[in-house]
This record gives sequence, structure tokens and C-alpha cells, in this order.
Amino acid sequence: MSNFVMRKRVLSGKDATSASAMTPAVIAHMGNKTKDEKKRSAFSPATKIPMTALLGSLVFVGLGCLLMVIRNFTETRLAEATQTTDEMMKSQNINPPLRRPNLMELSPEQKITDRPSPKPTVTLPNVLLIEAGTSVVSNWLFQTGACHPQVFEGEPSYYANQVQFFDQDHRYNQGLEFYSKRYEHCQNEEGTGFLLDATPNTLEFAQRVYDIYSQDSARDAMATLKLIFVLREPVERELVAYNLKANDYRQSTDKKNGWFSDAVHEDGTLMTFEQYSLKILRMYIKEKLDYYRSGLYAMHLKEWARLFKRSQLLVVNYDEIRDEPSKAQWRIEQFLGKNPGGTLSAYDVIHTEDIPTRAIKLLEPLFWKSNNEMYDFLRDNPGPLVEQSPFSRFEQRTNPKEHRGLVLPNVLLIGAQKAGTSAVAEWLFSNGVCNPEAFDGEPFFFNKEAQFFDNDQRYKQGIEFYAKRFEHCIDEGLDELIMDGTPNTIEHPQRVHDIYSQPAAGDAIAKLKLIVILREPIDRELSSFNHKVFDYKEAEAKGKRGWVNGTWYRDVVHKQDGTIKTFTEYCEFVKLYMMVGAPTYKISRYVEHLKNWVRLFDRNRLLVLSYDELLDDPTKVQWRIEQFLGTKFDGALAKTNQSGSASKVKEIPHSAVQVLEPVFHDLNEELYKFLNNTPGPPMEQTPFPRFYVRESKNTDL
Repeated sequence: MSNFVMRKRVLSGKDATSASAMTPAVIAHMGNKTKDEKKRSAFSPATKIPMTALLGSLVFVGLGCLLMVIRNFTETRLAEATQTTDEMMKSQNINPPLRRPNLMELSPEQKITDRPSPKPTVTLPNVLLIEAGTSVVSNWLFQTGACHPQVFEGEPSYYANQVQFFDQDHRYNQGLEFYSKRYEHCQNEEGTGFLLDATPNTLEFAQRVYDIYSQDSARDAMATLKLIFVLREPVERELVAYNLKANDYRQSTDKKNGWFSDAVHEDGTLMTFEQYSLKILRMYIKEKLDYYRSGLYAMHLKEWARLFKRSQLLVVNYDEIRDEPSKAQWRIEQFLGKNPGGTLSAYDVIHTEDIPTRAIKLLEPLFWKSNNEMYDFLRDNPGPLVEQSPFSRFEQRTNPKEHRGLVLPNVLLIGAQKAGTSAVAEWLFSNGVCNPEAFDGEPFFFNKEAQFFDNDQRYKQGIEFYAKRFEHCIDEGLDELIMDGTPNTIEHPQRVHDIYSQPAAGDAIAKLKLIVILREPIDRELSSFNHKVFDYKEAEAKGKRGWVNGTWYRDVVHKQDGTIKTFTEYCEFVKLYMMVGAPTYKISRYVEHLKNWVRLFDRNRLLVLSYDELLDDPTKVQWRIEQFLGTKFDGALAKTNQSGSASKVKEIPHSAVQVLEPVFHDLNEELYKFLNNTPGPPMEQTPFPRFYVRESKNTDL
């Protein structure tokens, strides 16, 4: 058989099939045959296929068949399961789940009609009236046909004007549909076409408004939304808010809980507006906390302009509504594109004299920067053409009663030193009583005590020198109560009288009130001793010698070796100097000082307090001071400034009592008699309690 015939036989029929199934290994094997083998194979009766190639081909074909069987079985079972599920859901009236359609099998009409339809549009306000003066404008618009939001069962009646959706977390969290339901009825009502929400606190929630109106179903509402901001001079705005709180407070049976609670003292009594301004507004506005930052207009307007078109924002000055209501009405009508009719007018006008001077001086500095930022922002970012441009500056609310004369304290905490004056001063200063100012180079404690009357060098510089320490009180609006807490003033009634009697002081002497705290004299000397020892040890740790002349603690150490005296040794030193009349050691001779003060000043303007009562019943002392000053203060009066120093002598040794008790006995008895025979203001403790000596049994201290 020819070579051609043999090749044809190999590649035909079953041989061709076997050849096509040859693996690369078989082919490679054949390719490695020698030339003689190739010749022999060409003339052999049939080409032999290696056993490994045949087995590989059979495995390959078998796997293919197995995969086809598995596929057919899976598709059959899935179809049966799907049919069974559909029949079961149909029998139970359950809509079968949507399956992704095979678009290749649908007609063009089916491809369009079977798509899910978009959510229906919602009904939302097309006018938001924001910030102060909203009631004036909203009343006008509602009366002339603007659609009110619907009040649902259980909601307060004022929700008919202001939904309070964006500013109330629990309402906002209920979403777009909750808000929209308040206006669904407007579609069936005739009117001006305005759907109005007049929630003033929306000012602080620009992002929430944007998030609601940016949803797909609210896009039409976003396109027609108009925002009207009525801005009122911030101090005046705060007074109006306070008046509303005060009115609701008076009508409420629960005096401590309510939206007015921040204007209420801890005991449930209502603050004055000055107290409200000082205790609440000044603290919170500086920190820009959410609820108290509404009057900081600049920051809010910038946020609204970032999220909305400036042409959607109309900024109206409440001063114009008050002074030229027809002009303000025209601006709003032009902005809304419709004349609703009626007349806009301001009815809650605040006059300059209605705002307390102290409140003005407290709050105006806080708003001044924000107001200027707002003026600049509105100038650089103009709004709709009808908006006032430039935006007029708020009318200054400075009370016409200007201060005249030098600024002097109207409260002097005259002593005694180491008798709780620091605790009382700290409490009063923290509650808005104005403290002296320490100038550059002066020690920090001059912020509590000016040390003017007891310091010859400072006193010789005169009344102007003293008054300058308190000028800042006028600028800060803290001129109602100004205090100097220098405890050694108790020894200088004549100097105080001479300064306050000068013509430059005006009527300061007639307004002056004096407070003195008296402590058992030996106990007071012990406190002074502990303080001096503490300062001496601090100086010694810094490498300074504690007995150096000029230091106030030099009398608690032995000059020879610098060791600290015992308290009894110190008392011997005090006794010696008291006997010779040294001024530094005369403080505890209380009766002598008080007689001089009463000789120069009205006894009813001098409040004498007991240190023992301050320790045992500080709330009673707090009440006496509040009654005397005619002002209610918040916070608790601390007992004293307690020191935890390990070296502190905490009880009076009997030996020290033996040294000083004879010195003070007669003076104390004279004091009791004087106070009982010379009664002071009605809140003063009477009879004045006798001093109690806290004596220790230890004689070695």
C-alpha cells in the first residue's frame, strides 16, 4: 500500500477520532521516533496509539459528559422549586417577589411600562420665615391667606404657625413624610398659594433644611422655596425672649422645669434680665453653644448661603419693620412675587429705656464682632434686588444715662484677714460682682484686693489711681456691684472716708456698703501663722532665706538659725507687739476698728458676719449677704479656703491660749456689748454669737 494510502487510513473514521484525542504527550512521543521507526510505521498495517494517550482521551470525554448531566439536573430541580413556590404564594394571596426581567425577551412596550414608577412628589412649604420678628410677619401673611400647617392631635396650638420640625430632634427624625403631612391639606384650600412655616429657630438648621428639600420627591419644592430672615438687634432680641420666658414662668405651676428654666434661680425664683444676661447669655454666647447662639447672625447666614442660592434668601431688618413697615412690606411682596394685601406692622416695640444699662453693656461687646461680620457678608454677597442694600446697621441701644465721675467700688469687704474673706470674695466675683484689675507688674492677687488703703505707697497716688482699677467694670457692664476685697482695710476707716468724700467721687459714699467677717482672735492668729509658715517653706525651697527683712512671714522663724517657731512662741511675739501697739498686730482688736467705722459711716451700711456661722451654716451667711446687697446669687458659698498642708497646725494648743486669751478677753467682751447696743441692718445676726476657741490638749505645738 502506498504511503499516501496509509496516511489516509490513519486519518479517516475512528482512527481520525482517536488521533484528534491524542494528548500533547503522545504527540511529543511520536515526534521523538527515529527515522527508521517512522519508515516502518508508515508501512505497518495500522498505526498503534500508546495506551496512556487512549486512557487520557477517555477521562477527558467522561468528565465532559458528567458536567452536562449535572447541569441538566440542576436546572430541572430549580424550575420545579420555583414553580412550587409561586403556586404556594398564589394560594396564600402573597405577591411573588420581583425578579430581574430578561430584557431580551420583552417587547419595547413591556420594557417601558414595567419599570418602577418614581415616588410621588410631596407637599412642603414654599416659604420659610426664620429668626426674630417672625410673629409680626407671619401674622400678616397668615391673615392674608397663607396656608397654616396642620396641628395633629396631642400637639400644642402654636404648631399652627411653626411646625418646629427642623429644630426638634424627635420630630425631625420622623422624616420628610412627617413634615409633608402638615401641609397636605393645603392642596385643597384656596389662598395666596403660600405654604408657610414660621419656626424662628430654623435659623440654626440650614443643613437639615437642605437635606429635606434635596430628596428626590422634594425637588419641585426646592425649586420654588423662598427663605425670609428677619434680623433684630441682638440685645433687644434677647430681652424679648426673656420677657416671653418670664411670662410663661409666671403662668406655670412648675417653676423649675420648662423652656424658661435657664432664667430661674436654683431656689425657683425668677432672675432679672441683668442676672439672666450675666449668668446665662454671657457664658453661653462666648462658647457658642447651640441654644444660645441664635444672635450670632453672621455664622448662620454664611451657612445658608453655602447651601442655597443667595437669590432665595431675603434678609429683612426688624428696625425697618418697626420704623417703616410699609417699606418692609413692599420688599417681602416683591420677593414673593405676589401682593397678599393687608398691612404689616410691628407691635412688640422695645424702647431704649426699657433695656437695663447693665444688660446692654454686658451683651453688646459679645455681639459686636458678629454684627460687623454680618454687615460685611451682606455687602459682599448681595441678595435679591429688593433687599435693603447696604443692610442698615442695627440701632445702638445705649441708654442715654451716661456714667459721670470716677468709678469706685460700692462694696468693700474690709476684713478681717484670715476670716473667710477669700471664700466670700471668690463666690461674689464668680457671680458677676466686678473685681479690681491687676495692672502690668502687679501681683495676681490684686485682682481680688487692690491693697490701696492699707499700702502707703499706693494710697499716696490718690483717688484716680484707685479708680482706674475699676474702670473696666463700666466697659463690661458690671457696674451694678463693684467690690474691693482687701481684708486689711478694716484698720483704715478714715482713709476710706477721705477718698469717698472727695467731689470727684460723686455720690459714691452714699451707695457704699461695707462687709466685715469676725473670727475668734486666737484662731485667726493660728490661720495667719499657718499661712506664713507655708510661704516661708516655699521660699526656702527656692533657695531664699525665710527671715529676710521685708517678708511678711519673717516673724515665724528664729533669726539665729532659720528654724520655725512653735505656735506658742509665735503667740508670745504677737502679744509683745500688740502691747506696744504695732499696726500689723492690731487687726484682732475688732471693737476698736468697728467703733471708728460707725463714727464715719451709717451703721446700717455695715454688715457684721460671724466666721463661726460661715463654718457651721454657710447658706445662712449667703442669705445675709444677698439680702444686704439686694441681689440673688447662684452657686453655694464655700465655707473657707481649706488647706491640706501636712505642716499645718489645726488646733490651738493650750499653751497658746494661755498667752493670748488674757489679751483678747476684755476686747471681745466689749465687742459683744457694742454690737448688741448698736444694731446694724435687719439681716445681721443678733445677738452676735460669742467666739468659740478650738483648743487642743496638745501643749507642744
